[in-house]
Amino acid sequence: MLRRVVRRILASRVRQVLVVVGHRGPALAAILAGLAVELVDNRAFAQGQSTSVRCALPHVEPAADAALFIPADQPCLTPVVVDSLISAFERSGAPIVVPTAEGRRGSPVLISRSLFHELSRLEGDAGGRQIFASHEADILEVPIADALALRDIDTWGDYEELLGASSD
Repeated sequence: MLRRVVRRILASRVRQVLVVVGHRGPALAAILAGLAVELVDNRAFAQGQSTSVRCALPHVEPAADAALFIPADQPCLTPVVVDSLISAFERSGAPIVVPTAEGRRGSPVLISRSLFHELSRLEGDAGGRQIFASHEADILEVPIADALALRDIDTWGDYEELLGASSD
């Protein structure tokens, strides 16, 4: 699943792909062999998702205006969805850009460099969404027609359900 997601990101307009690894880092590196990605080792991974966000920030290219935080468990995410978020950011300049489907916000989330200082203070087992409450007026929602593209796979049951949904 990781390799599939990364290959789809590489097919988008994203210019730099950082993959934060912690648990099973060497095995994940082997899965990504040959792909144009930069691996970032998160030794504090057991302290929660926020450590992955904080770990990645110093590696974002200085010229980047924003970062797109993409979970590795969205195998149906497409380059078209990723590119639509980037285009929405470029057109609007909104500090936070999120996809929506069926009335719900999803991932990935694009966050402007202007908010990196807030991201660097995140704690616990949550990502960038921690700053949403203080920036609600700054969030641009981008409707995505295909809700399956935003679907994440957290359990074996989720995976089996996805297989059934994609064969319809």
